[in-house]
Amino acid sequence: MTNSTKTKSSSNIENQALPWYNRPLWGSQSFFSWFQSLLYGVVSGKQEIPESTVIIYKDTLKSLKNISALVKSVDNEKFTSREFMNFLNLNRQFESNTGTYEGLKYSIELLRVALETKESFLKIEATETRYRSYSQQEFYEYVYEYLQQDLSVSEFQELVQRQLNDIIPKIKTDEGKAAIQSYVNQLDIVCKDKLGLKLLFLFKQYDLSNFALLRTVSEIADTFYDKNLESIKEFMVVVQLNAEIFLKLGQIIQVPTTKNKPETYALMLQYIALRNRHQKSYGQFQQLLGLLKEWERYYNPLITIRQEYPFSEYKQPSIFTEEIPGLNIYEKYQNHLEKSS
Repeated sequence: MTNSTKTKSSSNIENQALPWYNRPLWGSQSFFSWFQSLLYGVVSGKQEIPESTVIIYKDTLKSLKNISALVKSVDNEKFTSREFMNFLNLNRQFESNTGTYEGLKYSIELLRVALETKESFLKIEATETRYRSYSQQEFYEYVYEYLQQDLSVSEFQELVQRQLNDIIPKIKTDEGKAAIQSYVNQLDIVCKDKLGLKLLFLFKQYDLSNFALLRTVSEIADTFYDKNLESIKEFMVVVQLNAEIFLKLGQIIQVPTTKNKPETYALMLQYIALRNRHQKSYGQFQQLLGLLKEWERYYNPLITIRQEYPFSEYKQPSIFTEEIPGLNIYEKYQNHLEKSS
């Protein structure tokens, strides 16, 4: 046997002892070596992502993580409760003056201001009823005259203050002076915006005694504090029992004639009750939507980069496969973002 034959025989025996994937497949190359080279060829055939793009991706993801932490801290299970979702739907109709609340936005705003400042309205009425000297009555007439003019809040307050400075020396008793000063203080509370100015004018125009309606309506509204607010039926029952009061109030808060009926006041009370209950949560929800809009500003570039440099064609760093933080919360409220934009 020649040396070369001996070498081949020895080599064959050694190869037989190797695992199948390490045995020569073609020539001296094993299957494992061939597969490695094939895989390397595939990988090395992919293009490199520009380093500047990778840096942008990393920085954007970092910003997204920071915002996601804030988003997570603000998110609340209340935001997906049935009643809150119902309020959001009604509030959108209210803000756009459409649907259920078409033509009622201005009237509801007037009613809301009236209920929020009812104590001041009642004190104004009490002062005008009790303190009736000539100077005081003249002062009240000046106030009504100013209310009839299209004045800004600051203009109204300035004119009232001038009249106050003029009348105080004419009032003889300290009690009378204190009463007029208190009266002006209540005017400031009621007339802190144009709605308040308009509302005070309307009450005075129709009859100052109508201020008493506010106490009754406020007491009715308070009965719904801890009740289920989703059904309109309970509101309808209460309004129908007090129909005369609400129809009278409708003139003052300028409810359209075609809508001056119990159903309208039931809807108004329901909205105000829902608003009072969810006012704090609504503010937090708006904050959440604002954060999600900011989150979206960073999310969109990340998705764009991933789409522009797909794994099938580019060597993606591991950071490209990381889970995007906050995506689950974004998807949960995405339809609200679209409606609010």
